[in-house]
Amino acid sequence: MAHIKKTQMSTLWPVPRKGRGRRFVAVPSHATSKGISILFLLRDVLKIVKTRKEARHMTLNGMVKVNNQIRKDENFPVQVFDTINLEKAKLNYRLEIVNKKFSLIKISVKDAENKIVKISGKKILGVKKIQMNLDDGQNIIMKEKFSVGDSVVLNTKEKKVVKILPLKEGADVEIVAGKHAGKKGKLIGFESLVRGRSYQIKLKDRTVSLPYKTILVIG
Repeated sequence: MAHIKKTQMSTLWPVPRKGRGRRFVAVPSHATSKGISILFLLRDVLKIVKTRKEARHMTLNGMVKVNNQIRKDENFPVQVFDTINLEKAKLNYRLEIVNKKFSLIKISVKDAENKIVKISGKKILGVKKIQMNLDDGQNIIMKEKFSVGDSVVLNTKEKKVVKILPLKEGADVEIVAGKHAGKKGKLIGFESLVRGRSYQIKLKDRTVSLPYKTILVIG
């Protein structure tokens, strides 16, 4: 766990960068642009603890689950679309981007079983046996066809893929990075570039052209 000045933290973090209070904030050693630590969520966002010691007590006693898995390190980074379960308090949340800031959205127990993850790679292991590499670091062996850039609906409780969401025209997408982060739209086409291609996304009020890494298929 590292500490940085508030003025250096990601603009996605939902706290003022200036003003009174802590001058430094604790951040995970990686994924600072994609997520936020359990400590920060419990203390600074939900405000159900006041100190790191209290947050550590909760995690060490198995009171915090991320994607239905107990996490005993208060520094563990929670990434966008991860779910958090505080079983004792009967609270479930999903980390999303709202108004260009990370936000915890309260969800039901049933909704907390699933999360959407982008497929970031694939590796052929044998006949009809392909390894799916997910953006959150997980690897899953699949027989069904899929492409890099597609998304999967993953049941984190049963640890299985529920559905594959293909990256194709007509797909519903959410923008997860950049100035349009948090907005939802529809993929209406592609534009070939010298290297790769950009994706044409129809938002409510405009059409934008975005790189592959900034979008996630959600339906």
